[in-house]
Amino acid sequence: MANFERLAMVTPNGDDSMIRVRVENVWSTLDVENGEGLSFLVVDDEGTRMHAFVQHFADAKRFKRLLQKGDWFTITGFSVVIVRNEIRMTKQRKEIVLKRNTEVGVSELFNGFIPLDLVPFQDVKNGTVHDGTSYTRDFLGVISSVSDFGLTVDDSMPRNIHNYDPKTTGSIDFVLEDNDGNHLNCRAKGILAVLFKRNWLCYGETGTNICLLTNWRVVGRDGPIQVEDEEGISTFEYDPPGHHEVVLVYCRLHQEGGPER
Repeated sequence: MANFERLAMVTPNGDDSMIRVRVENVWSTLDVENGEGLSFLVVDDEGTRMHAFVQHFADAKRFKRLLQKGDWFTITGFSVVIVRNEIRMTKQRKEIVLKRNTEVGVSELFNGFIPLDLVPFQDVKNGTVHDGTSYTRDFLGVISSVSDFGLTVDDSMPRNIHNYDPKTTGSIDFVLEDNDGNHLNCRAKGILAVLFKRNWLCYGETGTNICLLTNWRVVGRDGPIQVEDEEGISTFEYDPPGHHEVVLVYCRLHQEGGPER
């Protein structure tokens, strides 16, 4: 049986490492200086997440074909770089570089429990999780209200120095409620806002909507928005199956007769 390196243990000097990971998300990137790119979010069976990106965009089509979202893979021949910035995508200060000689193999499924990185709502409210937290986190609650679709300024959008058009994108605001009645004001932007709106139109107001936000960033404490998505890496899921925390929410709702509206 192969010896797989845990994501938490890979180092920039370990080019001979083999990892076994599940692809959680795949997204395209666009940067004024570096042009187009392709990124992945991978997780191992300990729940450690790491951002991976394709070194040369010419190889993006190959990796997009090989690394399918939701499946498990073995990866060898990659490099690891250290993230120097405090603001980053994952808790790990490392990123995986997928190179031309990187090899990908299909792995058997892992059926064990992979923990989430859930943040208590009260920790956001009382400042335990600081504004602009260094890395993205997970949130779970009941959708108590949704605001109409609108426009918002998104300073993270790339723009060349000759273009003065505003950095505006579509957005939708919603409120999550936890088991203790605490609320978080959340915002989805861009493509994710469109997907959230479509899901809400299909499933909203048909019962209790438990929503899992994965890899979202804390951006405020007392302002109108406390949590918003990070382009590409963030996802949401209505009534997510298979999580112990979701069962606890369902139990609370069953006992109390549903959330307050």
